[in-house]
Amino acid sequence: MEITEVIKKAYAAGASDVHLLFGRPVMLRINGTMSAYGTEVLQQMDLNELMTICLSQDQKKTLEETGEIDAAVSIPGLSRIFVNVYRQQGMYAAAIRLLAPDVPSPGELAVPESVVTLVQESKGLVLINGEAGSGKSTTTASLLNEMAGKEAKSIITIENPIEYLLSPGKSIISQREIGIDTSGYAEAVRASRRQDADVVYIGELPDTETIMEAILTAEAGHLVISSLYTCRTEDALHRLICSFPHDRREEMQKRLAEILKGVVTKKLLPRNGTKGRIAVYEIMLSDKEIRERVAAGRISEVTALIEQKQESGMQTMDGAILSAYMRSEISAETAVSCALDQDRMKNRMKVYTV
Repeated sequence: MEITEVIKKAYAAGASDVHLLFGRPVMLRINGTMSAYGTEVLQQMDLNELMTICLSQDQKKTLEETGEIDAAVSIPGLSRIFVNVYRQQGMYAAAIRLLAPDVPSPGELAVPESVVTLVQESKGLVLINGEAGSGKSTTTASLLNEMAGKEAKSIITIENPIEYLLSPGKSIISQREIGIDTSGYAEAVRASRRQDADVVYIGELPDTETIMEAILTAEAGHLVISSLYTCRTEDALHRLICSFPHDRREEMQKRLAEILKGVVTKKLLPRNGTKGRIAVYEIMLSDKEIRERVAAGRISEVTALIEQKQESGMQTMDGAILSAYMRSEISAETAVSCALDQDRMKNRMKVYTV
């Protein structure tokens, strides 16, 4: 089985992910649903071929020592792929994320204008969040690519691994990969403050040290963009604040309130009646009232404030889901099952369908 041919056909089928497991057929994830690609089962030589294509000798050594490794590589004639190779039951397996051949524009991703405007801030902290596979990395790459093409900036990205290769446009872009270009997230973020960066993109915030360095970098006058695996704004704020010891949380609430510019949460939903998925966004844009709530630790009041401020470009996740339902982009079943407050969603849908 030619692995490159499998990847090529997966792209043609519109798959987002490919799963390779010894003794099993290739599995594709298309529009969020898993299905088998043919009946031929994978042999160890097929997985060895993948590792030859995707992993350096150092990465193979790390895989042998730790049992897993992340990598991102460009496949000639196709695109760039993100690969996680791991060991299970003594054999190797792999999950492959298929990236778009070109970085899509914000318009192609239907990114709301308020989000595009948000990343034009000159300093502060912006979070672009979502569940795994929600497309938050693609959205961020799209926004950075557009930013680089419109303005002359110094942009530094810190990723593990580098997913999309960005076009510098009018800017200078330094893309740094953990384990190859730098030893870790916290060290790289700290160093960015000495590298004359206008914008620092941190692929994830894995620990308290990295979160602290991100806050310090935003306080130093840089625009910091990062992401968390969260489903709504309140969860993201709790995650940041609660990463610190209890006796420091009041201090961090106040510091976060000063630098936070906005929180965007992305979710993909199955499109009504046709193949494909649509994106919906929760958008929180920091203003005086929200800063006051964050500084006081009254995070549970933020969602209600977002709902009250739609005219300012904000929207809750459930509000975005309801709007998609009203436009007939998603089914009633999808709207209810994906809502954070399902009972309230049912009641709101009744009002609009009477």
